[in-house]
Amino acid sequence: MTPRECFGIAIRIIGTLLLFVSVMYLYSFLVVLLFHGMPRTYPLASYLGASAVALAAGLYFLRGAPHLLRFAYPATKLPSDVNDDV
Repeated sequence: MTPRECFGIAIRIIGTLLLFVSVMYLYSFLVVLLFHGMPRTYPLASYLGASAVALAAGLYFLRGAPHLLRFAYPATKLPSDVNDDV
């Protein structure tokens, strides 16, 4: 298994954890809304915002985060591909 593949697996694990965090924020939102009413000190929209950000990041990471993977492991040309006849 190459380091690039290990990094890809780590990214997908982080994506799974972010999806779990998103679900927990959504669950907290519903519990506060249904059982405690509207809080005066902490707006409920922050729960939804945090859930949406974690959901978007989690889905991106579950797809493999191709931009991050390309940044971490850029494609390099093999020495046989370089033209030395110049």
